[in-house]
Amino acid sequence: MRRFAATAVSAILLGGALQAQAPAAQPLSGTAPRSDTVVGLMHAIHATDSVEKTLAFYTDVFGLTGNIAPFANTAVPILTNSPGVTLRVTMLRLGAPQGRGATVAVRDAFNFELTEFSNVARHAAQPRVSDPGAPHMKMLVRDVDQVVAAARKAGAPIVTRSGAAVMAPTAAGRAKSVVLRDPDGYIVQAIQVTPAPDAPAGNLVGAVIGETVGDMTESMKFWHGIMGVTVSGDQQFSKDKAVLDLWGLPDGAEVRTMSGTIPGSAARIEFMEVKGAPKTPFDLRVPDPGASGMAIRVAEIEKLLPRLKAQGVRVLSRNGELVEWSPTVRNVFVKDPNGLNLELVGDITPARSSQ
Repeated sequence: MRRFAATAVSAILLGGALQAQAPAAQPLSGTAPRSDTVVGLMHAIHATDSVEKTLAFYTDVFGLTGNIAPFANTAVPILTNSPGVTLRVTMLRLGAPQGRGATVAVRDAFNFELTEFSNVARHAAQPRVSDPGAPHMKMLVRDVDQVVAAARKAGAPIVTRSGAAVMAPTAAGRAKSVVLRDPDGYIVQAIQVTPAPDAPAGNLVGAVIGETVGDMTESMKFWHGIMGVTVSGDQQFSKDKAVLDLWGLPDGAEVRTMSGTIPGSAARIEFMEVKGAPKTPFDLRVPDPGASGMAIRVAEIEKLLPRLKAQGVRVLSRNGELVEWSPTVRNVFVKDPNGLNLELVGDITPARSSQ
């Protein structure tokens, strides 16, 4: 496991002296090296109330397609600690951006899994942008106005106060952007970019995973210190009016962001902290509509889980134990410090027969 003292985390976030050690260019391009913990991203996860309805939204607004099918594995009820639960899923393919500023190329991709659980009590909820644990997906598109028109036609709520795309700082630099909600209240940001010549056809050319955090310093103790995500960004809070308009935040609120690349992948993740706005922790069970997270591949999962427990990481799976997904794979759901659901997946070495 990567060792990273709390004082070093504070220095990255609060002091400029160490900023040169984590230049913005590193986490914004190429595949990040594996850490001692995380070795890759499998997919982002979003639990829906109706997978058909939510898939139709992503098809109508972003041109994505997917096939819905039952997912049968006897380990699912154990993994989600939901006895008797059944599951249907569809997997959407999102491109991952490479490069800096508002010009991106697609050299890698990650999947976005929409899930629908049944035969279990579900409690749907929708977060405010400022709520710690609020997930968001940042869609990089050729034409953001096309997204706004399609979202209006679909009846999707637009979070941006002006009701239209605005020029503001984003995960792809200063760009034209809008924030809206899908049918489950999941926060979706569309950012207009100039794609590289080899980008795939269609309006959507990339994506960035996002999460609102309650305290950046504490969150980076987990995401950098444990998970090995190298982060960079402006440590100062901003009162940029365009940012407040974009995210539907009240006047007087302040925002700061840090971003990095998930180790062993080219998928970027951006963390946003808001102050000066109401906030309530957003913390749902895996089957609850509106819940979100990621499936992440990790090294030495049998040794990792006890270390996470010792550091106070919450475990969601039944009895707080690893789940036997297959003879050679174990997985477990845990929570990040802000309530995001993380499925950790790792290989094990099968025991040798004594025969």
